[in-house]
Amino acid sequence: MSNSDESHKCRSFAGHELARRSFADFAVSETKYLPDQEIPTHSHNFSYISIALQGSYTEKCCSVSSDILPGQVILHVPGESHSNRFHQIGGRVLNVELYPSFLARLAEFQNIRPDGQRRLRNSYGLQLGTRLYREFSCRDVTSCWSLEGLTMELMAEIFRQHAPKIRESNCAWLSKVIELLKDTYKQPMTLEEIAAHVSVHPVHLARAFRKRHHCSIGEYMRKLRLEAACRELLGSKCSIAEVALRTGFSDQSHLCRSLKEYAGMSPLQYRKSHSV
Repeated sequence: MSNSDESHKCRSFAGHELARRSFADFAVSETKYLPDQEIPTHSHNFSYISIALQGSYTEKCCSVSSDILPGQVILHVPGESHSNRFHQIGGRVLNVELYPSFLARLAEFQNIRPDGQRRLRNSYGLQLGTRLYREFSCRDVTSCWSLEGLTMELMAEIFRQHAPKIRESNCAWLSKVIELLKDTYKQPMTLEEIAAHVSVHPVHLARAFRKRHHCSIGEYMRKLRLEAACRELLGSKCSIAEVALRTGFSDQSHLCRSLKEYAGMSPLQYRKSHSV
């Protein structure tokens, strides 16, 4: 069950991997475990965050046993020896592997460095974990930015005693971020590129943006695209496919899915419902 140094794309956790998304600096995977499944003592080569999605299990680490319930968030570090025993209904766990390059970026900001197992039990951590899983399941262009931002937020929350307090007087640069997003929402930009544009660290950007706007940058970008698509649907005679491409969606089906979630109707239904 240990990670491989040879490839970031290898199967990293025991159990049945249901889905996996790999990026340059981190990877997210969902794994299903059988009822009463036992995983012997093992360790991992990479730091990772585990989020219990369903079911419960007992984890033994350094001779201390703990019951892990749905919603609990745990940061594990490389070389940490632990064993797991899932309970009667088995379970599902979302794991976020943090590659050295990701941790190096975090280390630049207030010395955020994993130095031992840490657990997050507050409601905000649960909310971040839930949102991260939702973005993991949403395979559009903006979801990768949201996953990166939410992972950074989750790490910052785990290390919240080291994170700086955000003061409104120091957040004038957030207005520049909004201007940038409105100008570039049709083209993908990474969280790091946006942060560099306003000369702040990506972790600080993710936390400050959510605190000010109550959503991630990826979610804000998706909203801008949907609003632009709605304007195009009502103000032009372009086909649905053309509207999708002109407003930053990968294709017509991507726009249809997104608008269905946003407005509860398909692009064609939206256009007809607003026609005179």
